[in-house]
Amino acid sequence: MPIREFSSTGVPRAKIGFYNELPPMSDLERFKERKYACIPCTKEELQDPAFVALLDAVVFSQKPDKRSALGPILQASISLLLNNDVRVYVRIAKDPDGSNVARKLVIDSLLDLNVPLANIRRDEWDRIPEKWREREGSNLAPYIYIFDCTESWASIAHTVCDRPAGHAANTELRFDGHDIQSLGQEGHDERQILLQRAFSNCHTLHLEKMTDGLSGAPVFKAYASQHPVVGGWEYDWPSLHLVKLGPRKKIVDEYDKYIGHALDYVPFHLGPKLRLDRCNLGSSQGILVSDFVEGTEAIRDCAPAGRGGHAIANLFDKTLGAWRKQAKVNSYRTLGQFLDGKWLKEDKQEISVPPERAKIVSHLGYAPDVAPLREIFNRCSQNSVLTGPAHGDLHATNVLVRNGDAIIIDFEKMEDEFPMLYDPASLEGGLLVEGFGGDKRSTEDPRNLLESISPLYTLDILNNFVVPCHATNPSSWFYDCAGQIRTLSRHAELCDGQYALVLALCLIRKGCNSHSFDNLAYENLRAISFILGQKILTQVDQHFNQQATAIRM
Repeated sequence: MPIREFSSTGVPRAKIGFYNELPPMSDLERFKERKYACIPCTKEELQDPAFVALLDAVVFSQKPDKRSALGPILQASISLLLNNDVRVYVRIAKDPDGSNVARKLVIDSLLDLNVPLANIRRDEWDRIPEKWREREGSNLAPYIYIFDCTESWASIAHTVCDRPAGHAANTELRFDGHDIQSLGQEGHDERQILLQRAFSNCHTLHLEKMTDGLSGAPVFKAYASQHPVVGGWEYDWPSLHLVKLGPRKKIVDEYDKYIGHALDYVPFHLGPKLRLDRCNLGSSQGILVSDFVEGTEAIRDCAPAGRGGHAIANLFDKTLGAWRKQAKVNSYRTLGQFLDGKWLKEDKQEISVPPERAKIVSHLGYAPDVAPLREIFNRCSQNSVLTGPAHGDLHATNVLVRNGDAIIIDFEKMEDEFPMLYDPASLEGGLLVEGFGGDKRSTEDPRNLLESISPLYTLDILNNFVVPCHATNPSSWFYDCAGQIRTLSRHAELCDGQYALVLALCLIRKGCNSHSFDNLAYENLRAISFILGQKILTQVDQHFNQQATAIRM
């Protein structure tokens, strides 16, 4: 249990609203003895931000004779309640005919809102669209908690009082620096409330927007000026944080994976430290707040300057060491089965090279077709694989370097059990598409750049050690990094060619990334990545065909 300071005032917001029905007096005492004030509330009050800010929770009761009347009330008030961290509970009415109509009416109206639900049945959870579906049983507040008609008021009181809301949003918080309205009007009010909740003990928040990644979640450097603690030090200098705002599902996934794996297994100085007291969720969005990792540079930037080797060794030996030591042979799923989803976009359609990038691929003499490459991969990846915890998105800006130490960030795509070769292959692909951004050849002569690194992607080299590259060659840094990554990953192969297959997939995926880059260099590099992935799979296909011919003879 975390250390908590005793407070004679009790929970931060000790007021519970009841819509449609107050508990009987005997049960009402169960709330009052826990220092909660219980009040009836109206539809109009539940849509008033000033009233909602004072609430800890709201208990909605469905009327048996007006079962369909509650849905519109929920739809009108839920977003404001959840955005203010008000706990929402819904009591299902008992159907006079013993059917399930009352519950279905409530669940259907809530599913239409795409809001987080708790204490629901498995068949109801299955109906939540995957893009909104949080881990089953996670119950990360705020959410709408469903009480069945059989639940007693005594049990409801116990559940509600044991799950108090956090501090109310600080509506007097002053923002300066980057204007968050530039993120768009849709969702602006929720983002502002999330920041006001996360920094409820501050009077000023200065935001500086950082370079966008490709996930769509904006990231800020935040300077928070705090109110002085009663009887404590009066702060006159802001504290520095990293703030990430994004869709609730993405924030929940990253938070889940950080708590489950990074907190216990990544050394304290080699990963960001979430400020759990400042992380919050709303109805559709969320906020993560961590300490800001100062004095670092992305491996994308230090590797081309020849400073990547030690950091790569540190990454796999120290930063990811505890994960990689958990590796085991997975005998019930093949390499291809583990990675089949990587050939698909979020909408479950097959990945494809964007049209303008496809023209570059064709101009360089290759076909931008994904389907035949996927067929080769599936046919050649039907073997067992070594698996363990994996970061899942280890590209060249998610690895930060400080004095030779490798620090990892962004745990949204982490997997509990995944091929151990995926992270190294992802890093090699990331260094290719991002590390050469400052190389003139990536803009002026992509064909020359492709030819200079192609020797790294012959099957003989991939299955053995990397050929040396003359120090005067501007691609020599990449040869050194690729050699280091492959040497450190050799033990994760159960048979020759597995790293080549995983690397080919990672390169093809980077070539198919749908983001349109304004800088021509990065479009050319993505096209080169796709070509190199294609070259690997073509060679793998030839190798397998030769083996099959030899067996038949």
